[in-house]
Amino acid sequence: MTGLELARPRDVSALFADSLGVYFRNARAFLPLSAAVVVPVHLVVDGVGMEELTSGYDSSPSPVETVIPTLVSFLVVAPLITAICIHALNDLASGERPRVRAALLTGLEAFAPIFFAVVLMGIGVAIGLVLLVLPGIYLAVRWYFVPQTVMIDGARGTGALDRSGELVRGSWWRTFGLIVMANLAAILPALLLVAPFDALADDSDRAVWSLVGTMATETISAPFVALFSTLLYYDLRARKRDAVV
Repeated sequence: MTGLELARPRDVSALFADSLGVYFRNARAFLPLSAAVVVPVHLVVDGVGMEELTSGYDSSPSPVETVIPTLVSFLVVAPLITAICIHALNDLASGERPRVRAALLTGLEAFAPIFFAVVLMGIGVAIGLVLLVLPGIYLAVRWYFVPQTVMIDGARGTGALDRSGELVRGSWWRTFGLIVMANLAAILPALLLVAPFDALADDSDRAVWSLVGTMATETISAPFVALFSTLLYYDLRARKRDAVV
């Protein structure tokens, strides 16, 4: 099996082609790994904490009911899945199939430093959004690669934010556009997938079906975004290297 070349520049088509190709060729590894993170986290937070396992369906949730799952995805689910996908990409780069157990253990071991750096990122972005909105968007893109800098570069705390900022410097607009494109590519199919579950929840007046839909869509979409963002990280790093040479 030929190894996946990570440390090279990729244009838009290559980023999408390689991300989708890696995902679909190794879906039997990525989907269980994603589910191992998404399902227990949402069962505990949404199912138990917000009582969606037993409550009726509310088609117009309160701001708190919307914000909490979003924060959990941002602070826990996305960083963990990114760490797991980075390990899987390293396996592929070595010409091996992703090792499910090793990838999961690596993600869990790396979670603490990634979580701390992502919290710092979230605080900075939130302050920027509260002030004038645009600074928050700017910082969100500038610090987008914090999980990668922790996992791959070994950065910690504010150093992870600085390293991400260094990579994005000079490529902010390109990075912003690619992030938007990747997330739209993940969100649009997810909306189609979750719609039947929300309809079933509404018809039966049982929020659990909406929870099932949320877990299913995030399980499917999160690995693609993690793979794309990591390949984009390697792309930026390669471009910085080539610019110096």
